[in-house]
This record gives sequence, C-alpha cells and structure tokens, in this order.
Amino acid sequence: MDIKRKITEAQGLTPTEQQLGISALAMGEDIRGLSIKEFAARANVSVASVHRFCKKLGLEGFKDLKVELIRLATEAGNRRDVDINFPFDATSTPAQVMERMEGLYQTTLAETQELLGPAQLDHAAKLIAKARQVDIYTGSHNLYPAGMFRDRLLSSGKSATCYSSTEAQVRTALASDSGNVAIVISYSGLAPNLKEILPILSSRHVPVIVIGTPYCARLHPGFAAYLTVSDHESMTHRITQFASHIAVQYVLDSLYSSYFAKDYARCSEFLERSFPYTRLPGLK
Repeated sequence: MDIKRKITEAQGLTPTEQQLGISALAMGEDIRGLSIKEFAARANVSVASVHRFCKKLGLEGFKDLKVELIRLATEAGNRRDVDINFPFDATSTPAQVMERMEGLYQTTLAETQELLGPAQLDHAAKLIAKARQVDIYTGSHNLYPAGMFRDRLLSSGKSATCYSSTEAQVRTALASDSGNVAIVISYSGLAPNLKEILPILSSRHVPVIVIGTPYCARLHPGFAAYLTVSDHESMTHRITQFASHIAVQYVLDSLYSSYFAKDYARCSEFLERSFPYTRLPGLK
C-alpha cells in the first residue's frame, strides 16, 4: 500500500492529523530537504504530532515518511511522462512502441490500484459468492473482457451471463431478482443501455456492482459496490482504448481472484471436476 492510500484510508486520525496528511501529500518532492522540525513548522503542527502521525500510519518515524512521499512523487512524475491517448507516433520504432506500451500499462495499473478500494472489492466478491447467478451488462469493446470474466465464473461453478444484445440484457434484467447480482461495466457511465437497464435492476432489487471511472460512479450513485478505474483516457481524442481496456481487465481479474479465494476449496474442486470434459483432445 502506498503512502497516499495509507493516509487516506487511515483509521483513528484526529482532525489535526488528517490536515497533516493533506499537507504532507501536497508537499510531495519538497519534503526531501526538510528536517522534522521544518516539516512540522510548514504543516503548523508540533514535532510530537508528526511522530504520532507516523506511528498511526505504521511507519517507524519521519525518515520513513520522507522516503514514502519522495517515492510517491517520483512515481507520479514518471507516470506523467506517458501519453495515455497517443503513446506513440509515426516516427516510433517497434522498440519504442514496446517501451511506451509498458509505460502506459504501468501508469494505468498504478492509478487504478490507487482508486480500487480493497473494501469495495471485498464486498463485491462477497456479493458474487452469495449470488445464484451473476449477470454482466456492458457493450462495445468491454464485451471481450466481460465475456472472459463470465467464462471464468462458469469455470468455477458460478452461473453467469453476458449478452451482447441490448434486448437480451433487458430481458435478463426483467427476469432477475435479489438472488442475482449484476455487474455493470461502463468506463464513462454514458453507455446508452444503462438508461433502461439500471432502473429495471433497481426495481427488481438486484445488487449492482459498477465498474467505471469516478465520473461513472458520480453519475450513477446508490448501488451496492463501486470498483473504480483510472480515468485519464479521453473518450474521443485517442488512438484506441489502450488504458481503459487494461484497467477494466485488471479490475475484473482482481474481482474474480477475490471471489475464488473466498471459496477456494469448492471452486478448485469444480475446476478439477470439469477438466475431463473441457480439456483439449489428446491432453491427459
């Protein structure tokens, strides 16, 4: 867990310590040359308050806080060097393309990891574990990772659907109840099918897991769980959906793994039991 998440998710911080955390994150790289006294003066707190703050974050002391903040600032600076929407141009060699795509992946995954709350992920995995059936609602390029997620659920013994047809999605929603769980995937939250499907799911009391950007979460409040992805990709001014694709894939892989881990013995047993029927011909 990086220092930003440690600060934002820390429990039991006083209002003064919360403000100290905000000040520390705002300083970033500037903390490098500061002593603990200088840092405390800049943050308007006592040296003792800084020590207590570090302990609450699980750090040994101010030196560890400095190291963590400098690392965070360095990583953020490195990530800004990557153009998410146009990672290469007409002059790029294959070697440069490989390097820039690696940077795009690293940037997107790091940002998505910062946004993806472990508590929300755990809650979503529990919803799937309890559900009679999981229904995935999405469209366009997201159908590919969604279809793979459906197949993985099926491979672990969990009934799941993922239809490309809006009509089939609407009928599935109408046939659902509280025993189903819906996973809605929309990077922007603007997918046209959501206007019909989300109200139906709400009226049928279906728990909904929303996967999308922070804007998507703000656009569609009040659902059971939100798994948030990096939002630096333009909806229109880009080569293609490099970043949103890898962000959604990462979230779905994390969700499936969290679900599988909660019922590891049963999922593994089902997987083993299905091998004789699903393995490639000629494999033993």
